[in-house]
Amino acid sequence: LGLLFIVYWLLKYKDKPRKIYIISMIGYAILGIFIFVVFGYISSFNTDIIDQKTIRLYRDILFICDLFQYFIVIVMLIRGLGFDIKKFNFGKDVQELNLSQEDAEEVEVNIGIDTTNIIRGVRKQQREFGYFFKEYRVYIITILLILFIFLGYKGYNYFNDKFKVYDEKEYIGEYKYINIIDSYYDVVDGKNYIIIKFMAYKNGTKDRLNTSNILLNVDKQKYVPDKNVCYKYQKIGNCYKQQYLSSTVQEYILVYTVDEINIKKSYIVYSESYDKRFKVKLNLTNIKSD
Repeated sequence: LGLLFIVYWLLKYKDKPRKIYIISMIGYAILGIFIFVVFGYISSFNTDIIDQKTIRLYRDILFICDLFQYFIVIVMLIRGLGFDIKKFNFGKDVQELNLSQEDAEEVEVNIGIDTTNIIRGVRKQQREFGYFFKEYRVYIITILLILFIFLGYKGYNYFNDKFKVYDEKEYIGEYKYINIIDSYYDVVDGKNYIIIKFMAYKNGTKDRLNTSNILLNVDKQKYVPDKNVCYKYQKIGNCYKQQYLSSTVQEYILVYTVDEINIKKSYIVYSESYDKRFKVKLNLTNIKSD
């Protein structure tokens, strides 16, 4: 929108046709608003029920927006290649410049570069910048300091959220909250199992927990819950089998079948959305010694 406005202003100053730029600015402004609406709707997928009609409506509108952008690109490409060049009436500019046939004559151009003048110009710019900095150094330092503090704060929060490792007995989540209260490992008939006991609840509308989003990382290997063996450990707790979560805290267990057990490198990664993940370090104990 900014670039379109600049070109529109230049063409207005030169009194050239500029309807396509007005149409482009209005169209892209509407498109920008619509994209924010779509983003808000997609962000609600974690909590609201998806309506197929609404999704198809957004899809169709986005397709129309694509057609609009194709039209703009084609028109701009035609203008850029110089088609229908007379419409811009550049002959009027030639008259305003008082150009004659002599201006079209060939001239000899000396492309030699005077490095002395270039160095002199660079030094002049350095001196002028030094004077400018000395005069406004308080404002410049203040602005840079505020900028560094802001970027440092944002960077700290970003990396703290992205790489933070939670401990057991800490609630994690934004909509569906879970709290891993205990974790165990067991070896039976040469097979390795890791069991987590957790509490879960959800505010607002009841909903199920997607166990595929509760991944177990052992070293570099990832595992999903194994529902076929969970019944073997019902003495620890109730297996989670797509029960609805509500505001009342309930306790469940999940069981994972793993290739090997690594007590020091076992984590649960809970992904509630595509851009929000929670990593929990497991404190595994042998189930036979519990």
